[in-house]
Amino acid sequence: MDKKIAQAVIDRAGGYCEKCGGVLSEAYNLHHRKLKSRGGKDAVSNLIVVHNTCHIQHKDSIHDNPVEAERMGFMCPSWRDPAEHPLIRSDGSIVLLLDDGSYKLLEKAK
Repeated sequence: MDKKIAQAVIDRAGGYCEKCGGVLSEAYNLHHRKLKSRGGKDAVSNLIVVHNTCHIQHKDSIHDNPVEAERMGFMCPSWRDPAEHPLIRSDGSIVLLLDDGSYKLLEKAK
């Protein structure tokens, strides 16, 4: 993966897990929202930074609960462009992830 892409994703997260909102430690992963096996690319809009436990090592992890992960925007269907698939942040706001490393706010947290 291009280091600039990875750094843009990490910078966008601001030191927090993009799934649970907790502070990131050294144990984190860059997760492809549209899985590579589904044609997902290394793009800032297709990647989120998450704790290892939020990614794969916990009963509520992205890969252990793919239906919920897709509903929340942590996973993206194979037919959808990740840049157009909303993500629900831990604060409840709904955003699109942009390839410039920013969020586009669609709906504020309630």
